Amino acid sequence: MITRAVSVEGEYVINGTKSFTTNGTTAHFIQVLCLTNPEAKLRHQRHSVITIETDRGGFEATPLKNKLGIRASETAELTFSDVLVPRENLVGKEGNGFHQFMVFFDHTRPHICAQAVGLAQGAMEKALKHVVARRQFGKPLASFQATRFKIAEMATRIEAARNLYYKAAWMLDQGKPDSKLISMAKWYSGEVAVRVADEVLQLHGGYGYMGDYDVERFYRDAKILEIYEGTKEIEKLIIARSILGKASSPS
Repeated sequence: MITRAVSVEGEYVINGTKSFTTNGTTAHFIQVLCLTNPEAKLRHQRHSVITIETDRGGFEATPLKNKLGIRASETAELTFSDVLVPRENLVGKEGNGFHQFMVFFDHTRPHICAQAVGLAQGAMEKALKHVVARRQFGKPLASFQATRFKIAEMATRIEAARNLYYKAAWMLDQGKPDSKLISMAKWYSGEVAVRVADEVLQLHGGYGYMGDYDVERFYRDAKILEIYEGTKEIEKLIIARSILGKASSPS
């Protein structure tokens, strides 16, 4: 359901829902992207960001449970039923919400890159301890060529992802955000986290599939990194658009 904000006598009347909101049940206020200008010619000028205090009448937050991973992070579905907020709660200019969120993502996506690289690094360190200690056919797993190939590939991908997001973050610190580079880092680091978590679980064999071992949690936590703050498909579209522009596909 689209979240709409209708201006009435100096106030906004807000109705709609928002799904998968982090800390939705604990936040004191939230920034909500609302449809305010449905008649605007450009679709990117139809939305605005409005601050809503969570103690206002008509606001409700329902926890979403049974998540695959990141279970320590609270997630909620928000419902707005004739929520009244003053026009002073508008953030910036009306109709500028899409642009504001795109700028916001340029700052938050590198955070997810750091999370992805950290997860991959932590998972690989678990694998290193396991393959040195675990023995098969009288030898440590670390002595087998197939194991060594996996470790080499994981380490290389992690280092590449780390350097890619370091560069994107450095550009951001210099006041020169590069959305293409940020999207490259977000997509690749998420993919690396998922791939490394999968390989680490594989190296642990049946033990990796059991909840008694941390790698099972690494595996579950990795997938969200390809979804939130922009799916990997969205990141690829941003990269391609930056390189190719808005050129039409050949007929």
